[in-house]
Amino acid sequence: MPTYSLPQAIKTMLETINNAVVADTNITYGTRNQYGTLPAITYQINSIETLTVGATGVLRKASVEINSITKEAQTTQELSEAVRGVLTPAEYNDITFTAVVNQNNVLQEPDSGNGEEATPYIATTTIDIYYKET
Repeated sequence: MPTYSLPQAIKTMLETINNAVVADTNITYGTRNQYGTLPAITYQINSIETLTVGATGVLRKASVEINSITKEAQTTQELSEAVRGVLTPAEYNDITFTAVVNQNNVLQEPDSGNGEEATPYIATTTIDIYYKET
């Protein structure tokens, strides 16, 4: 049984982004830390499939959505690029990511009802992580 969970392993992978870009406290599972500052990163596991049964180290596939959040479109795109730069197969905690596949990237512009300064830009990166628990 793994010591760490998949969400913790994903956070460990995302924390390899330079802390000068995003503080570890602003990388959160689910929703953004409302008391934190921008830039921020949120991530959520949408589904997990078991691909092999009975093998040593069961292979699974997790579909994950990662949101890069900043106040400006350009910096949001840059943060999204930094996120994609750390999506690498490796061992994170006790979970081995055998492959990380980038499915798509979408920049969402904020609603401009009360001014764009109140609502940040969000770039969503959808990935598939193939992993084995050691």
